Amino acid sequence: MAKADLRKAENWSEIGQAIERVRTMHKLTLKQFADALSTEDQPRDERQVAKWIDGKERPQLDVVFAVPAFRPSVVIALAEMAGEGIEVTTHISVRRIA
Repeated sequence: MAKADLRKAENWSEIGQAIERVRTMHKLTLKQFADALSTEDQPRDERQVAKWIDGKERPQLDVVFAVPAFRPSVVIALAEMAGEGIEVTTHISVRRIA
């Protein structure tokens, strides 16, 4: 069975790219994005988030996924990175009420 070493920085830049993709999908500045990722007990600033995106610190993808508005974008960003065999499409369905 293959093992992954999550401490290796070479994986960090790829995850950082996914986080940057989430930010750009929502058309947020780095400061707005950092503010959206902040909680009362864990404030985030744009410098820290920039380090995640640049792969200089371990990207906190779980922090981004914890924001309900960002969850679909996280899934899309990771799917786009998956490579061959993955096609990302948008499907909208409307259920009639009444």
